[in-house]
Amino acid sequence: MRPTELYIGLMTGTSLDATDAVLMDFSATASRHLAQVSEPIAPRLRQRLVDLNHTPQIPLKELADLTRTLGEQLAAAANQLLREQSLSANEITAIGSHGQTLYHAPDLGMSLQIGHPAVIAKHTGIQTVADFRIDDMALGGQGAPLAPAFHQTLLPEPLKTQTCALINIGGIANISLFRPDQPVLGWDTGPGNALMDEVCQQHFECAYDAGGALAARTEPDAALLAHFLSDGYFAQSPPKSTGRDAFHQNWVTTYLDSYQGPAPSPDTLLSTLNQLTAQSLADALKHVCGENLPEQVFVMGGGGFNQTLMQRLQDALGSRTQVRTSHALGLPPEAVEAAMMAWLARERLAKRPIKLASVTGAQRDAILGGVWQP
Repeated sequence: MRPTELYIGLMTGTSLDATDAVLMDFSATASRHLAQVSEPIAPRLRQRLVDLNHTPQIPLKELADLTRTLGEQLAAAANQLLREQSLSANEITAIGSHGQTLYHAPDLGMSLQIGHPAVIAKHTGIQTVADFRIDDMALGGQGAPLAPAFHQTLLPEPLKTQTCALINIGGIANISLFRPDQPVLGWDTGPGNALMDEVCQQHFECAYDAGGALAARTEPDAALLAHFLSDGYFAQSPPKSTGRDAFHQNWVTTYLDSYQGPAPSPDTLLSTLNQLTAQSLADALKHVCGENLPEQVFVMGGGGFNQTLMQRLQDALGSRTQVRTSHALGLPPEAVEAAMMAWLARERLAKRPIKLASVTGAQRDAILGGVWQP
């Protein structure tokens, strides 16, 4: 008998490597990941979006075109998932879509995502839930990260008596921190994979550092690492959030230009950026937890496949912390963010507030997102 509560989650992510569509079943007590597809983003569309990370200025006509074009790309991924699973649109309760963040401005109380949900709804024939950040921001919150509320549903009961962290390493990295009898905390720590990906594309003729093999060839430059870490964002206490409009190739160039040491080789730069992601994550946990670091850390996102990054994170946190991927929680690392979108869609249709006020600094928890009909 086919499950009766099926949702699709859509995510492009800050790394812009592909559009992920995940099929989730929420009809049982525990959610189940059933299937997923990953559709490459058309090169021209990807380049236009990457350029906006570097220079967040755009004519209104181009903004409108991108909003529709990405909506069509997201709808195509959802339709491909339906075809592969031999499902019809009327068997899916809803689609949850994050869209692509172009500009995230907590100081203004606004965050702009494109990939219009009306286009997705009309092109798939499935009601679509989207624009999840703005409700929190209207209440004074950061609007990010959204992940902690969903991450909490992934923890089995035995782990709820321990201090645990779930870390997403996409283009930007973020932490969800769970401690017994304390409010959930979550915040963006800074760069994830995106800066490393750009170095690979510029110097190594590859999209990303598969397994972290390139970064493993050279030791990081400790002085350059310290220089990168002098950015004021790393010292801020949560709640805080950031995005690719802050950490991008021009950010790296600016710090390299002001660096007093010798210019790093591409190998050394890549290795140092790898260490930057690991060190900034570990430093963030130490800043909040002190000596009581999490006993368990679960990594998701593309960073979970970077073995060099995983080992450096383990080394930075020490032997008292066990670092594993989200496979240990029953969800593939590459599926977690899109699965979260499916879950947020379900919660929106049920009109349940998402427990994020302790994470984002909002005045209260809020129902997140809007609904677009097919």
